[in-house]
Amino acid sequence: MRIFLQGPSGIGKSAILREALAPYAPSVRGFVVQRLTENGVVIGFRAVTLENGFPPPSAEYDREREGVFILRGKRDVSALENAILRSEREAGILLLDEIGGIELVSTVFMDALGRILSGETPCVGVFKSRENLARASNRLKLGEACSGPHRELEARLTNCAELITVTGQNLDETRAYIAKRLRELNLPKRRALPPETKDFSGHGNGGKNHIIEEEI
Repeated sequence: MRIFLQGPSGIGKSAILREALAPYAPSVRGFVVQRLTENGVVIGFRAVTLENGFPPPSAEYDREREGVFILRGKRDVSALENAILRSEREAGILLLDEIGGIELVSTVFMDALGRILSGETPCVGVFKSRENLARASNRLKLGEACSGPHRELEARLTNCAELITVTGQNLDETRAYIAKRLRELNLPKRRALPPETKDFSGHGNGGKNHIIEEEI
């Protein structure tokens, strides 16, 4: 099973996946992107590898935090490379949230992603849309470096996975479909979820957070 969601920023793609995967947290590996804030303003992003639960969508910046790949406009793709290489070695179901950004220019990352997409491990994730990539490229001064690799990855995902475009009209349908496909995997469930894994309000559709949003 390979399913990737794409759509406008803030529509609820990550929230759908987190909500659907929460009961199976012991089996979920991979990585998610966490926003880093300072005084309520997004200043960077980091890749957080998963072990028995999900981090909050946002966290206050601390120089000791690992996995930072964007900070105040500077980028370090090695953090994303480390995240996917670690994910590749894990069993269970992989969450890749998200792909299709600055890592497109990394041979290490793309080779590992190719092996994952060609393998047997089920995976779900978020694929950055062309519009979101264009905005990120402009902000990070990437030019057209990611455009070609993004088209190639989109074509590959279309061929080897289900690529679902999330809209305001199909949120419930998508949520139900992801839940159904996960049930078919017969993954072990956890007995009870800690409160932080149940709160999806800070990420995606309908969130009431007080953070100034910014895309990668």
